[in-house]
Amino acid sequence: MFKLTGVLLLLWFLYFIREVFPPFIVGGIIAYLLLPVVNSFSTTFKCRPGFAVAVIYVSILGLIIGTSGWFGQSIIEQFTALAAQRNEIVVSLVQQLSDSFHWQIDVEKTAQELTSSLEQNVGTPEEILHIGGLLSKSLLAVLVCVVSSIYLIIDSHRVGLFCLRFIPKKNHEMVIKLSSQMNIMLSKYVRGQLLLIALMSCVAYGILHFWLHIKYALLIAILSGFLEIIPVLGPFFAISIATIVGVAQLGVGVAIKIILGYWVARLIEDYVIVPRFIGHAVELHPLAIIFAVLCGEVMAGALGMLIAIPVAASIKEILDFLYPADGSQPGSKSNLPSHDSELARATTTKLDAVKAESVKPESVKPESESITIASENTDTGK
Repeated sequence: MFKLTGVLLLLWFLYFIREVFPPFIVGGIIAYLLLPVVNSFSTTFKCRPGFAVAVIYVSILGLIIGTSGWFGQSIIEQFTALAAQRNEIVVSLVQQLSDSFHWQIDVEKTAQELTSSLEQNVGTPEEILHIGGLLSKSLLAVLVCVVSSIYLIIDSHRVGLFCLRFIPKKNHEMVIKLSSQMNIMLSKYVRGQLLLIALMSCVAYGILHFWLHIKYALLIAILSGFLEIIPVLGPFFAISIATIVGVAQLGVGVAIKIILGYWVARLIEDYVIVPRFIGHAVELHPLAIIFAVLCGEVMAGALGMLIAIPVAASIKEILDFLYPADGSQPGSKSNLPSHDSELARATTTKLDAVKAESVKPESVKPESESITIASENTDTGK
């Protein structure tokens, strides 16, 4: 009863301070993405992890500064202009639809009602940029993200040992196998999402800018790429945004071109890119994906939507591992996919090292301490 009360109090406390977690979650994501790069750099150049982290972070900072001059400024300018002209865009959209389908409506009133409805259900541009408290303009939040990611990378080995301390030693092997499987799945998922974001952003920019000459093409293309993170719902939102802006500028006829272009891009992505280069990292039913994304949005806004699928996939991996479909004992199978043997070996080797260090017998004393004890016993005998 006492333990249950303690757990409930801990959960209540964590819920009470939930707004503190986003910077640390982002820091953990950054650390997870950069840890393989740091390990590879340290192995190749035979240097300490701290030095590798410093070199990589300085390189990333230089890349951000170098590209933000045109790229970042263009995105900010386009978003500012689009947000400032959202009322005019909605009026133009309603006018184009009214002229094309011969609707007898009050364009100004309908546009105002539509804008108010969108802002109530989706949010204003300022609220959208806030992203559930994650991208606030607080320098402290950014600093916490960076510092936490650095410490998590440098002390990744200690983090593994710390987590194993709360697990009975008899379950260490099972936990290590499960961790290895989840690491492989998450690594494939992250690599796949980064590739899809880059691919869809480039394709969408080509369609909107070079083919259709639509304003705000760069902003919409980047947004279309990042919406790839949200399966099922993300592509629908991307097509809707591009179509609305395109119709408001060029008329209803451009909607067919936008939908066709995005549809062809999706076909190539689903039937060529994903099976050949990515594979299905998370084997979740579409309904489970939608449910997870909606739960994430309710709990933590856009950040929740971002991490909903990896969390749901991790829960599925845990359930599949503990309750195998064939009825075998939990952890009796390796669960390491043969087609990704290099990653599997690297992950298993690291986790085995963590396991070996965590299960060292505490009864073995240092040699110097044994000598001291023996000396004291000899003196006592005298």
